[in-house]
Amino acid sequence: MMWRIGVAVVCLFALWTGAAGAEELLTCEMQAANLKRREFLCPLIANGNAQSLRFKVDFVGSHDDTQLSMTLTLDGAPVACGKNSKTWLNGEDGNVSLDCQLVVDGTVGAQRTLVATVNIWHAQMVAVELSAP
Repeated sequence: MMWRIGVAVVCLFALWTGAAGAEELLTCEMQAANLKRREFLCPLIANGNAQSLRFKVDFVGSHDDTQLSMTLTLDGAPVACGKNSKTWLNGEDGNVSLDCQLVVDGTVGAQRTLVATVNIWHAQMVAVELSAP
């Protein structure tokens, strides 16, 4: 079964440090995985400004009985995804995505932890990305 094969997912995130053109690439690590759920841990370092981020998960093989959802927390507190985010779907066909647009702030250098939990029913996850739009 494809679901039992270990999935190495690297999420690239461009963290703007305030200096023009300066960026730091960070990774998200899969912390837990089973047939129906994946959990990703994404360490972040605040730059003192509000940072717009997008966490996106792509799937293939979605059909009429597919159900997908995701929730995110930042330092243990629930994240309210912004306008135009899509954190769940039910019964859509084809290649589909979930995404959450959020803003992260904090004192310069503060370590933050974003955790995304993705619930999967009848689709195959193919990509995860954390980015600064």
